[in-house]
Amino acid sequence: MINIYKINKEKFKSIYISVNFTMNVNREENSANALLASVLAKSSSKYNSQKEIEKYMASKYGASFDVNVEKYGDLYNIEFLVEGVNKEFLPNKEDITQDLISFLYDIIYNPNIKDGSFDETLVEREKEVILDKIRTKKDDKLRYGVLKMEEIMCQDEGFGMYVYGDEEIIQGITAKKLYDHYNKVINNSYITVIVSGNLKGYDGIEDVIRNKFETKNNSIPYSDLVYNSHKGTEQKKIKETFEESDTSQSVLSMGIRIKNSKIDDFYTLNLYNAILGATPSSKLFQNFREKESLAYTVRSRYYRFKDMIIIFAGIEKENYEKAKKVITKQITDIEEGNISDEEFNAAKESIIADLKEWDDSKIALSKMKISNILINNEKDVSVEDMIEKIKKVSKQDVIQISKNLEVEEIFLLGGGENE
Repeated sequence: MINIYKINKEKFKSIYISVNFTMNVNREENSANALLASVLAKSSSKYNSQKEIEKYMASKYGASFDVNVEKYGDLYNIEFLVEGVNKEFLPNKEDITQDLISFLYDIIYNPNIKDGSFDETLVEREKEVILDKIRTKKDDKLRYGVLKMEEIMCQDEGFGMYVYGDEEIIQGITAKKLYDHYNKVINNSYITVIVSGNLKGYDGIEDVIRNKFETKNNSIPYSDLVYNSHKGTEQKKIKETFEESDTSQSVLSMGIRIKNSKIDDFYTLNLYNAILGATPSSKLFQNFREKESLAYTVRSRYYRFKDMIIIFAGIEKENYEKAKKVITKQITDIEEGNISDEEFNAAKESIIADLKEWDDSKIALSKMKISNILINNEKDVSVEDMIEKIKKVSKQDVIQISKNLEVEEIFLLGGGENE
């Protein structure tokens, strides 16, 4: 049985349908998924080329289609999505959603297969697309510094693998192997369908989806999913890792592990992260960047699915030791309760403003929905619920949770000599 969820918001003028295949993966499967998504996005048995897909979308009043890959902690997710105009705004109130649902079904379940294999030319072409993404991941040094810290902190875990996979593994995937992997994905995934938009007049859309997709009836149970496989280790000393780089700037990344967190700690940890480094009013921004002038950019990122926070900053290599000390002081200040009312209130206001922005985006609401499904075992949580829970977090809650945080890893992507 597939899992269907509806998000009904009158403000939206289009209908967004997202079909998600979520699964546990190993390194080989991670790479194969990236290539598979790229291949399935380009053709099916009915639409033999990307040009034919684009032509069909244009015939549906400029509907859009895409296939995305992403990680939810150690889980890998392939998302097939379409978005089309609400029938209230079309000539004669034409309902194109059933056509778009059938299109998605065809893309997913009727791929372009011949003799038990994907088209070899298409596969080789898309391999180059994926390989290019892998080879160029170092081009954005700041982003690479974060990816490297994710890899260091999550070794041998799904989240530590690059979302587009490994170059050597991609090169070894044949069209036949990819089709074998396709069958594994189709039959061993947790399938979630999310429909978002003004659903007035679309009362039967859930039945349409269920009748179409449940002919396959192949969603694995929620209990099979493991989004955080980290077991926790006692690490007495912070580990430092260095990597040379030919850039004039360096990137400092610091990995913080969150110990013994509970599901409802999500709201307190979000506020902690906002106070630390996720907003312009944060301690890192005001002290590390503005007061000490140690970085052209500095930020912290909270990873809900992996119980960790990563701080990343672009610095001068010669300031490495000072940068570590200043960052550590901001962490210590929060733990010691040195949080001003201004910092605390600004952090709350920033998070609430972001949540209200999510409420204006079908894509953001869809992502929020699947995140809450995976983390809360299908418990329904609205934007309004999240805002209320953020409002209830006290300064003492933040101070208390900070005692569960521990710096575990430091990574320096070293720049060249300063001129």
